Amino acid sequence: MRHQHLSGRALAALFVCGVFLSKAAFATLQPVDARQYFRITVLDDATSRGIPLVKLTTLTNLVYYTDSAGAVAFFEPALMEKEVFFFVESDGYSYPKDGFGYAGVMLRVAAGGAATIRMKREMIAQRLYRITGTGIYQDSVLLGGNAPISAPIVNANVTGQDSTQVTIYKGKLFFIWGDTGHPRYPLGGNFKSTGGSALLPAEGGMDPDIGVELEYFKKDDFVAQMCPMPGQGNPYWLSSLVSVRDEIGRERLLAHYGKIKPAMETIGRGIVEYNEEKGFFEEVRAYPLDDVVQPGGHPFRVVINDREFFYFFADGVYRTPARYEAVIDHSFYEAFTFLKTGTRFDGAKSNVERTPSGAPIYSWKRAAAPIGQKQQNELARAGLIQPEDKWFAPLDVETGKEILFHSGSIYWNDYRRRWVMVFNELFGSSILGEIWYMEADTPLGPWVYAQKIVTHKKYSFYNSVQHPHFAKHGGREIFFEGTYTAMFSGNEVPTPRYEYNQIMYKLDLADKQLILPVPIYRTRRGYGSAQKISPDKESEIAFMAYDRPRKGTIRIYETREKDGSFRLTTQKPSAGEPLFYALPAADDLSTGTARMYEFFNPKKKEYYYTTEEDAPDKNFQKSEKPVCTIWRYPRRFNPYHVE
Repeated sequence: MRHQHLSGRALAALFVCGVFLSKAAFATLQPVDARQYFRITVLDDATSRGIPLVKLTTLTNLVYYTDSAGAVAFFEPALMEKEVFFFVESDGYSYPKDGFGYAGVMLRVAAGGAATIRMKREMIAQRLYRITGTGIYQDSVLLGGNAPISAPIVNANVTGQDSTQVTIYKGKLFFIWGDTGHPRYPLGGNFKSTGGSALLPAEGGMDPDIGVELEYFKKDDFVAQMCPMPGQGNPYWLSSLVSVRDEIGRERLLAHYGKIKPAMETIGRGIVEYNEEKGFFEEVRAYPLDDVVQPGGHPFRVVINDREFFYFFADGVYRTPARYEAVIDHSFYEAFTFLKTGTRFDGAKSNVERTPSGAPIYSWKRAAAPIGQKQQNELARAGLIQPEDKWFAPLDVETGKEILFHSGSIYWNDYRRRWVMVFNELFGSSILGEIWYMEADTPLGPWVYAQKIVTHKKYSFYNSVQHPHFAKHGGREIFFEGTYTAMFSGNEVPTPRYEYNQIMYKLDLADKQLILPVPIYRTRRGYGSAQKISPDKESEIAFMAYDRPRKGTIRIYETREKDGSFRLTTQKPSAGEPLFYALPAADDLSTGTARMYEFFNPKKKEYYYTTEEDAPDKNFQKSEKPVCTIWRYPRRFNPYHVE
């Protein structure tokens, strides 16, 4: 029987306040007297919502972690009815230190009592809840309350799960996870992919602010193998999960698979299709290990000139027509590359297609390997391309340092009217625990400046994925999850219950910290962002600026002179909105910024704006003072020039 919910608004109100409804269904899970516990609730000071994954440590080194409601059920016979000091810590959040430098609080612990701790969120994204694993709301249940999901203690005996793939299939969310743990034995889990489903919020599913009501595909008391392919000891990992209709309109569910042997070596590749009658995926066709087409990541739909494609963004980009026969046949796939047709990446020996001036030519090609960040950097070090020739090199907006992409997802966002990316950094301040946000005018970019939104001191949070089907308020709030694990982090103390499980976050795109410089294009029709002026093949990226106001910015307007020329000015015209927002012209420049100069050609009555000190030609006269300070566009790549 499906769990019955209150209305989303009512349930959200109860949840944020830390109040839960008691249900007889969970009576057997509750202690004889929940009042023996001391309740500790840790709240986000900005939202008053419970914070999951807060570590509370006593002076006797007893360690507790808050559940998904931010609750701890504390009962220690030696410490009850006493004043007890708790160190308080959680990645991305802070608690004030006292005069001796201790970040913690002393509480009077008593049976049936309660205390509230408030923490300041330092990171931009908000941690919401754990999606998978045991004890998601265990402390809340021990305290005599209940949780918004129907399995707050354990669901299908799943103790941990790796990396989520999700798509909409036949009106429901269809999930695929990787290796899945069972409590019976370290190797007693499922290593041939796990599946599950959930209702969409618009179809009666849970409000994503509250949780995800997962229904696993089961066999006996555990999850079923979703990819029971040959090889008893070989895990099968699925990726690039996609739903597509065939020529007669039937909805088909497809994925790429990797057959894995110990040491995580791939020994087989191919495509599988979901057989609904059998309840698992079957092989459609196998591909050689060295196949030039190796899609990955989370597919997303893109329409170009009335043609619909699936884009696969991982270590490079592939695309294929959004048709069943094109998804299963790699001969339809095109790679985004500057390598010559029929060639592969070969380090300094790579065959780069170039313009007469020597610049690499980016285009879509069949039977060619894609070029991603890793390959670009190697070729730049070898001198085969210049740093400004890179098409994908995300930069930390605060430092200008290039961020090494590991994995991520891209989806169109109605609120920003741009493509937004949430991605993992490799070898950042933690090895694999930093998450970044950036946005672009097209799926190919320009991807330039990024803002960190999630951080971990010494823990991994990898394979993040957005949930566009959960976006709220016209896309202003987006949701994403990732795999929380000690693996690859150097941390030898895994977090109880949270280890190797999925955690959901929310990001408010109206947050001022997410206002990033966007491209400003120079066209025959004047200057503007892609949302104000439609770029085309003749457009140039002049520079970058804000499209929304931030503290300390000034408004830049475009005016039409009597001679018909376009001019940029800080003076507000009688009518019209700002074209973009910039920093005041100043002597001190921060990372990536430059002064914007005005040049005027009296013969052609033409104004020209650039961050370059020199005039575009001898007929232009330079203004004495810069108009403002903006961001230099650090590349030559222009996605609107791609064939």
